[in-house]
Amino acid sequence: MRMYLGAAAVLAVVAVLILAAVTLLGGRDGASGGADAGTGAAGVPAETGPSPASYSSSASSEAYRGLARRRDDPAPLTAGEVFPESVSELRAEKARPTLRGKRLDADCTAAAWGGTVAADLRRGRCTQAARMIYADTRSGHALAVAVFNLASADDAGRFVAMLDKARGGGFVRPLPVPRSRHVFGQGYGMARGLAMGHFAVVTWAERLDGEGDARDETLLSLLIEGGKVPAVLGRAARTTQ
Repeated sequence: MRMYLGAAAVLAVVAVLILAAVTLLGGRDGASGGADAGTGAAGVPAETGPSPASYSSSASSEAYRGLARRRDDPAPLTAGEVFPESVSELRAEKARPTLRGKRLDADCTAAAWGGTVAADLRRGRCTQAARMIYADTRSGHALAVAVFNLASADDAGRFVAMLDKARGGGFVRPLPVPRSRHVFGQGYGMARGLAMGHFAVVTWAERLDGEGDARDETLLSLLIEGGKVPAVLGRAARTTQ
């Protein structure tokens, strides 16, 4: 599994470089400024929630050095940026999940449960949380994606590492799978946290029947594909120009 995820990290760097070559110079979609003026983690988190059976995390890499501080990347994420048409379907090993739900919150605690997780979001001055839920009923797979807008790469790295320690007492809250009885956390689930500059991206894959194990290559593939968030990759690409 480590070899598989290590190769994925290399591919992510390549993706950023490719985006840098094709992205036009210019501003971002949405308003700018004021991103460090407060915190979007002021709410009261749910006391209970689901946790994945397996979890791994990675600190931010050199590919995202231009996004190391939110003060240098102040424009808030917009719905158009986080949920573009290009993310309506993912292509993974033996699965083609489509986007079934999306949500962008200014209160980051809406996307998490557990006091420890909420406290770390406040510490990292989280201002936004974007969530997506994908499902492929034909192959029987679901994928939850969450993106947190934190103050720095250090905050993002600390947050994704902390989720492993908090697991069982706090974690990210996936959006529900529409028209499905599947509930995340009731079967085998595999999750991965990535610090990408000051953004923390958490992906969580499960089979709709609750089965699966650490050797399931489709779950691994979903984790990797879900972590290629266009909004973050696009911003990283622009900083290399």
